[in-house]
Amino acid sequence: MLVHSDIRSRRKAEHLEAVKQLGDTGGSSWFEDISLLSNCAPELAWEDVALETHLCGIRLPSPILINAMTGGTEEAYEINKKLAAAARRHGLAMAVGSETAGLSNDRWARTYTVVREENPEGVVIANVGMNTDPDVAKRAVQLIGAQLLQVHWNVAQELFMPEGDRNFHGALVRLHQTVQSVGVPVIAKEVGQGIASEQAERFVAAGVSAIDVGGRGGTNFIAVEAWRRNHLLSDQWQQWGLPTPVTLCEVLGAVGGKIDVVASGGIRNGHDIAKSISLGASAVGIAGPFLRLLSQPEGEKALDAYIEELHWTLHALLVMTGSKNWHALRQRPIVIGGRVREWLSIRGLDKWVRRLGRRGQP
Repeated sequence: MLVHSDIRSRRKAEHLEAVKQLGDTGGSSWFEDISLLSNCAPELAWEDVALETHLCGIRLPSPILINAMTGGTEEAYEINKKLAAAARRHGLAMAVGSETAGLSNDRWARTYTVVREENPEGVVIANVGMNTDPDVAKRAVQLIGAQLLQVHWNVAQELFMPEGDRNFHGALVRLHQTVQSVGVPVIAKEVGQGIASEQAERFVAAGVSAIDVGGRGGTNFIAVEAWRRNHLLSDQWQQWGLPTPVTLCEVLGAVGGKIDVVASGGIRNGHDIAKSISLGASAVGIAGPFLRLLSQPEGEKALDAYIEELHWTLHALLVMTGSKNWHALRQRPIVIGGRVREWLSIRGLDKWVRRLGRRGQP
């Protein structure tokens, strides 16, 4: 008979396989509705540009963070080891997957601690679920010597998971308690369905230091859970949630300037990263592509090439918008149209959108 920790480990292994096979779901990312303003006379040199940013007061050499993926299986050990090595080489922050498996079974703790072992000086982010007891959250931080903690909110996934939670009472109270006791800045994170402005305000009231929007457009955990059950998912469920540019604008429009915001959910290229930061994000999380690249022959080389291409594109876009750094880019105009503009208009964010389009030019 399988014990609970073994069931959890098997589920995590199935999640990894699903992410590899399914790829991104949910259709268009909607980032095509957002445009940076080109500057044909930037008065800048390539070496003038810097990619560093800050998240919750911590300096990051790159705005790209390896977002939460895995832990708690034998395969996860090798994945996290290779991801942590890439994070060290390229100056990326890295979040681990939910640490419940490592905290409940010593056998799996090494699949998380390998991240700190491989990248002893890097920025590492712990991860627990939304109903986690604050004392357990503190242990998750201590397990990997994390500088930050993600608390992930995954109601849709839990409901589609046969063994998932069905009672979400008290989660915000526990979040507040965790913020008060854990000893590091806390990030509230969605996992693929996005965060609306109303919930962003509640997270801020609970005391979080940052929000990771986790919008629709990348890995869809509704689809992942359906895959585990061999269930054909309807188009309506494939499209459930807030597309990443929409949830990013919702959150920034509501709480931007009060806390840091991380953009994530189907962000796959440097253009979408730059657009996200121009809107106001402090950093950008990517997960699925890193995992799929590592599964290829010579996956570590492919992963390095992908990250290098992202950094080159970001550098070039800063030059081509006349921006020495991300702060300067946020002073440049950005234009929002199409479906994103229509959504934000319905939601009462017209004034905020117009200000973005009229920001001072170089």
